[in-house]
Amino acid sequence: MKTMYANSLSRMVGLAALVVLELAATGWASTPLESLFPSTTRGFLAVRNVQELREHFEKTQIGQLLKDPALQPFVEDLRQQIQERLSGSREQLGITAEDVAQIATGEVAVGVIHKEGEEEAGLAAVITITGERQKAQDLINRIVDDVKKRGGSTEKITIRGEEVLAITMPKRPDGTTGGKVFCCLQNDLLITASNQAAIESILTLQKQKGNSLTEVKGFSAIMDRCRRDLPDGEEPQIRWFVDPFGYAEAIRTTIPPERRKQRRLQLERLKAAGFSVFQGIGGFVSFSTEGFELIHRTFVYAPPPREKSAKMFDFPNGEAFQVPKFIPRDLATIGMGYCNLLTGFDNIGPVFDQVIGEGEEGVWDEVLAGLKDDPQGPQIDLRNELFAHFGEKVAIFTAYRLPITTTSERILIAIEVKDEQAAEKGIAKVFANDKHFREREHKGKVIWERKPPETRAVPRIELGGVPGLAQPEPSDSEETEPLFPNTSVTVHQGYLLIASHFDYLTEILDLQSERETIVRNPDFLEVMETIEKLGGKKACWRGFSLTDEEYRPTYELIRQGKMPESETMLGRILNTIFAPPEKGALRKQRIDGSKLPDYEVVRRHLGPAGVFAVTENDGWFIKGFTLPKK
Repeated sequence: MKTMYANSLSRMVGLAALVVLELAATGWASTPLESLFPSTTRGFLAVRNVQELREHFEKTQIGQLLKDPALQPFVEDLRQQIQERLSGSREQLGITAEDVAQIATGEVAVGVIHKEGEEEAGLAAVITITGERQKAQDLINRIVDDVKKRGGSTEKITIRGEEVLAITMPKRPDGTTGGKVFCCLQNDLLITASNQAAIESILTLQKQKGNSLTEVKGFSAIMDRCRRDLPDGEEPQIRWFVDPFGYAEAIRTTIPPERRKQRRLQLERLKAAGFSVFQGIGGFVSFSTEGFELIHRTFVYAPPPREKSAKMFDFPNGEAFQVPKFIPRDLATIGMGYCNLLTGFDNIGPVFDQVIGEGEEGVWDEVLAGLKDDPQGPQIDLRNELFAHFGEKVAIFTAYRLPITTTSERILIAIEVKDEQAAEKGIAKVFANDKHFREREHKGKVIWERKPPETRAVPRIELGGVPGLAQPEPSDSEETEPLFPNTSVTVHQGYLLIASHFDYLTEILDLQSERETIVRNPDFLEVMETIEKLGGKKACWRGFSLTDEEYRPTYELIRQGKMPESETMLGRILNTIFAPPEKGALRKQRIDGSKLPDYEVVRRHLGPAGVFAVTENDGWFIKGFTLPKK
């Protein structure tokens, strides 16, 4: 089910990825292809000029890395693996990414189309084939011959006055009926879709303009906002858009019918909590332009009014991005910003009631009352004795231990506190009676450490649980671990520190000299200066990454074939998404890393990166970049 849930998006992204790797063509569509996709398009990705994209990508240091002889065995193997994983795109669209590479001469767009209430979502692709119509026709003929040889069939039908080839795919290996594919050569375009409704909607827009994706408020607002940030004369190489709830509803149609009702209920509960305000996310991506290896512009469109739990997303802009003195020089990533945690706390009730309380109102209030009044609990007024003492500044940073193992990653979250003594008292009340935590000291500093688990299952993220309350026993069908199995908490230099490991927290507490902190790192200083030049002087968030350090744990674990065993944040997310249904079973690594060269070959191509976000009236503008490696 989880694989099916992700198929449409992965194919959409995968098709674009292979276009980057394989296309060599000229020209572009005279009209942006979003005008041919209907307003019911829930996910959209377009490459403006495929030849331009390839040329710009090959100029990047990553593009040069892919040409490095030491990496060629892995690149070719990965290309083959991607093509095999995307083989299902032939059943949905009639073509593969390799086919696209052979015929495209300009803009290519892929979209997930779903009209509310329909039982099936459609996946559609529109490919510019100017000057290559015969090659496209030859491709269709080959597909038809192959389908017929394998037991499928074809017929010609007319839709909106255009001849459309309807292909019934052969039976699948498990004996189930194959799907249908619809193809149409129309002027300088090849249009293909996984159902008749999708291709009909595109052909309709060719005949009569209107009611297209361009008229969707979320899409137009996102494109307009990102375009306003472009320098004169610049055009994005890639445009993308996702309607969060619309896309989730479209993907819901791909899961087994008996699970669909549950998925719909989950979506409806999030909407009921106020999250329907999020009407779209999307933007622009370009390679080797404006002096950057990569630059992206993204906008999260969430116009007011924000009601219920949508009020949680309170990220004020500020200019004081001084780095706390305890943040070390030896790290991989750091993010710093502003967040009104008390506002978040005051508005979490609706979403808690909907998701945890399964729609029953007042569950969050009962939890708070239990924390305050239950004789067996911590007896804490969580709002007034803890959250009321938080400031607005937050920082998150990551590092890792050498040699790289499945437990190398270290994470620390820092939350500003306005009153250290009051915060320490509140933290003590939360953890003092929690059997999972123990009190320790380090140089006179009290640290609350989560006791190491006696047994360790396949690591997954535990999303539930309230500190200080007894936790429900895990069911036989689902075992989870906390996000940080060795969570360690203390208050230090005006911040509440939450570390993934006790030993990492003590290292942070032991920092003595500014020479040991990130503010002396020249890459960090360059990225912060670049952020300010790009418009991020006043922002709600700034991020910095030493990509050669950030990617190393993942690279080494893939190379060792141990990514499924990883306890890194990325590893846990992948385990949560792709874990097999069997209890305790370890997922199979999907990428064969045995042909990867030593990491030193790779790291010289990875420059520092930065990102910033700005809170605006209608949402959040996010801009990120990667600098060349010096």
